[in-house]
Amino acid sequence: MAKKTAATPRFYEVVFQGKPKVVKAFIKGLMMGAERDATVYYSFDEGVHHEGKAEKFKEMFGIRAIDCHMVTSAEASAYLKKMARKIATDTGLEISSNRSIRNASLKFEYHAYAPRYSAEIVKVLKALPKGLKLQGYDHVEKRDPSAKGVEAYSATHDFEADGAGTVVGRIDLLIELKRTFAQYPLIQAEDIILNLA
Repeated sequence: MAKKTAATPRFYEVVFQGKPKVVKAFIKGLMMGAERDATVYYSFDEGVHHEGKAEKFKEMFGIRAIDCHMVTSAEASAYLKKMARKIATDTGLEISSNRSIRNASLKFEYHAYAPRYSAEIVKVLKALPKGLKLQGYDHVEKRDPSAKGVEAYSATHDFEADGAGTVVGRIDLLIELKRTFAQYPLIQAEDIILNLA
C-alpha cells in the first residue's frame, strides 16, 4: 500500500478594511468563538510587505481607508470568505481581498568582521527547511593578516565576510526564518514579498 504524504499547506492573504488593532481583536474572538485553530500572521507584525509609501501617506490623510493585511491558512481563509457578508453586516469590517499566495521571497544581506559570526550565519542559511530555497546567494570572505590586532575602531580588519541573497518558498517558513534572522544583528532582512495568485 502506498504511503500517503502530507499535502503542502496553502496560505492566503486576506485584507480587511479597518484599523489593524480592531481587526486583530475581532479575528482572535471570531476564531476562538468558532473553536477554530487558525493560523494567522499579521503583515505589520511579521515584516510582510503590504503597502508602499503612497498607500501609507493616503491612509494618514484619510484619502484611503485604513486596512489590515494578514496571512492565513487555507482553512481560515475559506471560513472568512464564507462569513464575509455576516461579518460586514454585524461589525462593519469588510474583506476587500482574499487571494492565494503562490510563494514569497525574502532578500537579506550581512557583513561580519569575525569568522565565528560568519560561520553562524552560513550555518543558518545551510539549514533551511524543505519548502525554502536560497537563490542568488553570494558569500565573500577576505583575510588580511597585516590588520590583525585590536580593531574595534580600525578602518581595516583581518577578516571580513559579506553575503547577500534571496530565500524563496512557503510564507509560513519565511516568517519563521525572518524571526530567526532578527536574532542575528549582522543580518539585515527586507520585508517579505508575497507572490499572489
